[in-house]
Amino acid sequence: MKEFEVIGKGDSLLVRATTRAGLVTAAVQGLMAAAGPRTSEMDEKTERVFSVSADDFGRLLADLLASATEASKKHKEAYEDIHFTLITDKKAEGTFVGRPAKSFHDPLRKPKGMIDVAKNEVGEWETTISLE
Repeated sequence: MKEFEVIGKGDSLLVRATTRAGLVTAAVQGLMAAAGPRTSEMDEKTERVFSVSADDFGRLLADLLASATEASKKHKEAYEDIHFTLITDKKAEGTFVGRPAKSFHDPLRKPKGMIDVAKNEVGEWETTISLE
């Protein structure tokens, strides 16, 4: 299970998942949802390769979200899924999967500061991500 909730006016995201890969995917989906992309199911899906390394999982998540934001802006795409070829506490590789975005209701925003990730009382990975 993975889920996200956009808090306030898109100032932050509450993200939960049973796996770290699910947490990253839900965080990217929440990031995109907060910006309100205009996409069409009729458009062909696109894939963008990524490779990110960091000293810990919180930094890895922040860097992955920044990478998704940069790729989305550069290629005018909204990502709805991630296909991982590798994910550890310190490295993630794979592809962002999405569709062309005609526009975004709000600007795409990167995470602000450090991201703390921990297991909650029911054993799911959980984090609150503040956005710039």
